[in-house]
Amino acid sequence: MTPSLSIIIPTFRRTDSLHRLLQALLVQKDVQPELIVVDQNPAGYLDGVLPSAPGVRHIVQPVANASSARNSGFLASSGQIILFIDDDLIPEEDFCIKALAIFRRHPEMGCFSPLVYNAEGKDAALRQAKTKFTAPFKGTEDIFAITDTISAALFFTRDYFRKTGGFDPALFEFARTAEDQELFLRMRKRKLTLYFVSSVEVYHDETIAGGCDLRTVDYWITREKCMKAWAYRHRIHHHPPGVLSANDLFQLARSGFLNKEVLSSGWGNISKQAKLLSASIRSSGEFLNTVPHRHSEVENIDHLTK
Repeated sequence: MTPSLSIIIPTFRRTDSLHRLLQALLVQKDVQPELIVVDQNPAGYLDGVLPSAPGVRHIVQPVANASSARNSGFLASSGQIILFIDDDLIPEEDFCIKALAIFRRHPEMGCFSPLVYNAEGKDAALRQAKTKFTAPFKGTEDIFAITDTISAALFFTRDYFRKTGGFDPALFEFARTAEDQELFLRMRKRKLTLYFVSSVEVYHDETIAGGCDLRTVDYWITREKCMKAWAYRHRIHHHPPGVLSANDLFQLARSGFLNKEVLSSGWGNISKQAKLLSASIRSSGEFLNTVPHRHSEVENIDHLTK
């Protein structure tokens, strides 16, 4: 029997691409998924965009937060297979049925990322995935375990996603990025394997404005967001949580400015990167003092329990 599929679509500041995605999902071959649109826009923003079709649900989330949107969509869903998908992707009509076939063929698999490719092509996306390789899967060439990926499209079994503890809303509130990377790190610590499946493909239209703005905003704004996410992640994954060890600080410095790219860019840039990192480390500590779960060991964090 074909397992039921729920598709969670967080959306923010996009209408045309969302409409295009919904139309593509409504005509998926041999699948009638439950579609859950988590609307993070001002009231009325999606008027006329959402189709009045069976199986399409509209959840309003007044405050934009990608982690909360994904978690809320999951908690409202009923499917045994979950797809989190961004609102600027363009799936072919056999996208979902191919993914469901992977889970039927390999019932021990709990989650995977499809091949998400952009204008650079599928080969470039595959090469990038291979840089994250950690282990083969049953001798297959098109499936292998990876450390992390982008979260534009992710398939989970329902039970497996619940075991992850969900996406961290506080991280997104603080840094506005990298909530997926923290999830993947937490999965590795819980011995939950993330796979990559190259035979399931979906196109990512990166020309669409709105949504995640890391591709379009000023470099220093993006850099600040990334550094804040790094500092937050190191703090909550430390034992005990919240503090930073000397090794944490060294790793943050390597990511921030003690690397070949920054060190070769001149003293002015090095100084600015170092100051930005220092501010991110300080603000991450201040922010975590306001977060209820800040003293939870990372193995016990659960963002899916209300």
